[in-house]
Amino acid sequence: MIKVDLHIHTGEDPEDGLPHPATALIDKAAALGFGAVAVTLHGAVLEDERVFEYVRGKGLLLVRGVEWESPHGDVLLYNISQREYERLRTLDDLRALRRERGDDVLMIAPHPYFFKHSLHRWMERYIDVFDAIEYCHLHFTWLNSNRKALRVAAQYGKPVVATSDAHNLWMFGQHYTLVDAEPTLSSLFAAIRAGHVERHSPPETIWKAVRMIMIDPLLHRKPGQITRSFE
Repeated sequence: MIKVDLHIHTGEDPEDGLPHPATALIDKAAALGFGAVAVTLHGAVLEDERVFEYVRGKGLLLVRGVEWESPHGDVLLYNISQREYERLRTLDDLRALRRERGDDVLMIAPHPYFFKHSLHRWMERYIDVFDAIEYCHLHFTWLNSNRKALRVAAQYGKPVVATSDAHNLWMFGQHYTLVDAEPTLSSLFAAIRAGHVERHSPPETIWKAVRMIMIDPLLHRKPGQITRSFE
């Protein structure tokens, strides 16, 4: 079993302006015993080969990913290039990419029933393209939109994976999935599709929710400003 988080943002994100580069995430992930992590920037694939060189020797698989803001909600995509990402316009384009690449790519529906960036009913309309559904980190003992995601996942036989959607390093490490796989792309993707997963996602506190939604964006985020691993 390897410890996996497939939804993380870093300073290379062109939209968020976060304070930590991908190398800082890699260091923390290695220290916490993760076997695989994915940097999923908004609208850009992390393609700096120096970052992938940095991760070598740390016992950690770094997955190329991107969070695509489709016309109907966000989608997490893995093992695609920036050129392939830029071809996407509609969810039908996503189906075409699936036909073209097959199991060589992984597609996850993130936070499907949250806020304006969620797929909502569109996830079921295009359920055939998704390999898994995300169990969003932002939930409480008394309020949890993931319950609907769990019902839909069970209805369609889709695995559910927990992620941190971390936008700052303090958010990373508590929400993750254990996957019965080797730390390789093919093994990881196959195990997730087969449902060989165990999610870990404890309820958030009100204080942590306020910090991540309101305080951190005011103190740390500077949209449009990119923090790179290597200058």
